[in-house]
Amino acid sequence: MTTHLHVRSSYTLLNSTLRISDIINLAKNHNMKAVALCDKDVMHGAMAFYHACKKAGIKPIFGLEFVCSIEEQDVYLHAYAKDDIGYRMLLKLSSYINTHDSKITLEELRHFDEQMIFTTAGAHDYLRSLNTPEKRNELSEILLSLKNNFQEFYLAIAMNDSNFLKQQNASLKITAATLKIKTFAMSRIYFGRKEDEEAYKVLCAIDQQRTINDMSLNAESDRYFRSPEEMKQLYDEEDLAMSEKIADSCNVKMNINKVNLPVFKNRYDVDSQTYLTSLCKQGLKKRLDGKVTNEYAERLNYELSVIAKMGYADYFLIVYDFIRFAKSKDIYVGPGRGSAAGSLISYCLGITHVDPIQYDLLFERFLNPERISMPDIDVDFPDNRRDEVIEYVAQLYGRDHVAHIVTFGTLAAKQVLRDVGRVLGVSLSEVDMLSKMVPHVLKINLDSVYKTNKKFSEAIEAKKEFRRLFKIARQIEGLPRHISTHAAGIVLSDRDIDDVCPLIEIEEDLYSTQYTMDYLEELGLIKIDFLGLRNLTIIDEVCTHIKRHGQPIDIMKIPLDDSKTFKMLQDVDTVGVFQLESEGMKNLLRQMQVTDFEGIVAAIALFRPGPMENIPLYLKNKNNPSNIDYLHPSLKPLLETTYGVMIYQEQIMQVTQIMANFSLGKADILRKAISKKIPGELEKLQKDFIEGSIKNGYTKELAEKVYDLILKFAGYGFNRSHSVAYGLVAYQLAYLKANYPLSFFASVLNSVIGSETKSSEYIFEAKKRDIKVLPPDVNLSENEYVIDGNSLRFPLVGIKNIGTAMSLSLLKEREEHGLYSDFFDFVARANLMKITSKGIESLIDAGAMDSFKINRASLRASLEDAMRYASLVRVNDNGESQLNLDIVSKPPYVMAKEMSHERSFREKQVLGFYLSAHPITKLRESINKDVLGLIQLHNHKGFARLVGFIEKCKQHRTKNGEIMMFVVVSDETSKFDLVCMPNVYRMYQDILVRGNYIYAEGNIKDRPSCLVNKIEKLELE
Repeated sequence: MTTHLHVRSSYTLLNSTLRISDIINLAKNHNMKAVALCDKDVMHGAMAFYHACKKAGIKPIFGLEFVCSIEEQDVYLHAYAKDDIGYRMLLKLSSYINTHDSKITLEELRHFDEQMIFTTAGAHDYLRSLNTPEKRNELSEILLSLKNNFQEFYLAIAMNDSNFLKQQNASLKITAATLKIKTFAMSRIYFGRKEDEEAYKVLCAIDQQRTINDMSLNAESDRYFRSPEEMKQLYDEEDLAMSEKIADSCNVKMNINKVNLPVFKNRYDVDSQTYLTSLCKQGLKKRLDGKVTNEYAERLNYELSVIAKMGYADYFLIVYDFIRFAKSKDIYVGPGRGSAAGSLISYCLGITHVDPIQYDLLFERFLNPERISMPDIDVDFPDNRRDEVIEYVAQLYGRDHVAHIVTFGTLAAKQVLRDVGRVLGVSLSEVDMLSKMVPHVLKINLDSVYKTNKKFSEAIEAKKEFRRLFKIARQIEGLPRHISTHAAGIVLSDRDIDDVCPLIEIEEDLYSTQYTMDYLEELGLIKIDFLGLRNLTIIDEVCTHIKRHGQPIDIMKIPLDDSKTFKMLQDVDTVGVFQLESEGMKNLLRQMQVTDFEGIVAAIALFRPGPMENIPLYLKNKNNPSNIDYLHPSLKPLLETTYGVMIYQEQIMQVTQIMANFSLGKADILRKAISKKIPGELEKLQKDFIEGSIKNGYTKELAEKVYDLILKFAGYGFNRSHSVAYGLVAYQLAYLKANYPLSFFASVLNSVIGSETKSSEYIFEAKKRDIKVLPPDVNLSENEYVIDGNSLRFPLVGIKNIGTAMSLSLLKEREEHGLYSDFFDFVARANLMKITSKGIESLIDAGAMDSFKINRASLRASLEDAMRYASLVRVNDNGESQLNLDIVSKPPYVMAKEMSHERSFREKQVLGFYLSAHPITKLRESINKDVLGLIQLHNHKGFARLVGFIEKCKQHRTKNGEIMMFVVVSDETSKFDLVCMPNVYRMYQDILVRGNYIYAEGNIKDRPSCLVNKIEKLELE
């Protein structure tokens, strides 16, 4: 029998094609009883490997390949875990290697030698270079040092498939025998079958950024998963036997003590449950102004009893504490998210800001007392201050006890085509053509694209090199490409995390787990999501600005019936409003005409891929409430606010409670069973529901009818707790936009600096509200949008070729030495900061020097003289450059005539959009007709008039062989598609040319495009 002791998985990134499942299947196919996972430096795959081996009845052997620095030379070694203690040491060794800048030394390595086996790695390293007659003594010294430093050490006889290495290995065995070091047989394995070698080499080329034919490409040959028969032919019998002995010595059982959450230490030295109870009771009094009713008191006592039974007091206290810290630092905390908003405890502690009793939210949707599962509280913070809260948690509990969670970027369909195409030398344009045929669909794969997209499959089959590209891309598609951190997840532990999970440094602030979140809970590592939400940053900034200008505001106490806010929502003026600004949502709001907060909550719940199916019924019932069939009077109070439609999961749970006397815990089990389609459980619960309903006085016919409805709606029902919490964030933003538009637009524009499309959209919206966006100005602009009177001032950093560093330099110079007096003064001072003529020209074209009262064309014409002047007045004083303006007089301006269309064009080049005067604005104003902006057409149906700039024209031949044309036009607000049928194309083909300005009339039906019937060419002045 043969056991492979060195199998790399794809977690040795871009250096193995083997998925964990591939390794197990290969071992099974060769009737192997055990196999070793031995990745380079990392143990990302260890948990998946363990579970897969267990399922397949194969013994998992956990190894690690790493580099040890010996006499300042790189020596590759392996470490194998003999038992659970050894496995724990392996975790710590991998953690150490991945969290320290320098390579591990032999002295440091000794600290990890507990129930471990160490071996050489058989790699092309320093040891192999010493395997010559001349350097044999040096080799012996290092091998002896390794032998003497470890309790158990073996020498690998590796890669005997190479005749050269086989000869080298023969002499290595003699050296080992002399030193009384035992040898074992090892084949280094990086891919499955011999024919997979090309895919492996392509992976290596992606990793090394080379092509497949590059002679410097470092990729080994013949490193496939060899059969036992091949191994017997290549290696000595005693070396194969020693491999088996090592494999027999490795018996990790994974009986590892789980970690727990840290115990929250309170200043009163009482147990956590007592402290939690005290905090909640105080919090409830504060929330209700001391008027605690029986309903609230009973609900709180019930929730506390469930928490006590489950042992989750510390979890709530930990979350409470870091939220308390955030609020003490004026960090805005979101009102809640997910099912945690259904907990009164969360509300009492200030974790959420949604009263679950007022909004009819269920604790059992959050924590089910009848089926124990971990609590899951996710918290939203402003995205610019989230890190402060994480840093607090890391300092409080210790950096070895807190970690981010690793995630993997994979070779997804589009990416893998581009990567493989580059490596194979396929032209960029051809790769681009293939990649663009892959739709932007989450988790799409190449096989499905090939099967469903005829153009794609025909293109692949048309060329031999495309077939080769596709074959290799399919082989490596989905493999991990790079590591990153989970967007929000943080884990906490009561002891060092690397006792159960290896760590890796990805971000500077905090280490990350090497295991993905799929395996953390079984180790006792509980995830808490610290989410950074841009919209909370906007709320925070707007409120700060309002307070700074002497107007008191508490965003958590704003009225939820503000008429201005609901008028704005009814007008569907929701650009920049969280959850409500997509085109689909706007269309829903237009139909719903929301008049209260519940309408917002319903809209958020309905506008989801599944629940959308309920929209027609909801709108029909809303418009005709007298026709609603509630099925039974007892259900009307429950379904009245949603017009007889079960929108929320909580409603489904309550229906079972009312009709069949289900406990809410049992109702939640039914909800989960329906969503996960668990047949056996569903049949039992259906029987219980019908029998319970009949026992409760309902007819069997009604019970069956309602159960069918539950089955229908449960798959589409949405979590009401989340909808209420996020509805509150949406309302807060809408309220701020409706009541404090200047502050609102300053903040939303700051959040999209660098995005031309979003900036253009928000500026257009601001202008619709008579808020001017003033051009940038070197003497007035800052590094972000600032309020200037009743207007907004464009920031310097928003100009192309002016990065953050350059902008800050200009602002610092202005602060230290005063305003820039004129163009020549500015250029001289900018020259000291090494700002190039290209950067200065961008400032001119953006209008940032208009305040010097010289037109932009003249400033550009004078730039060369200004740069010459700047170099003349620049002097060195003790090695430091300074200005001496007395050396030479300023030159005169070179005056030039400025054309308005050229000025506008240049402005668009450096800002990404027209700010001061878009040519189309004047053209639209000159037409004495009702012409809409293109952005307004996205929500328009029926006859339309428009003015646009032709950006793109594409001819298309109809089935009848006639030519029609698709045209893309733009204005200062957006882009829009025009469709010119053959008769229209023939009439106006001379006008339909890229670069022309046109007036058009036509009809908009279902999709956002206009079927044109009339076109006129417009001329600029």
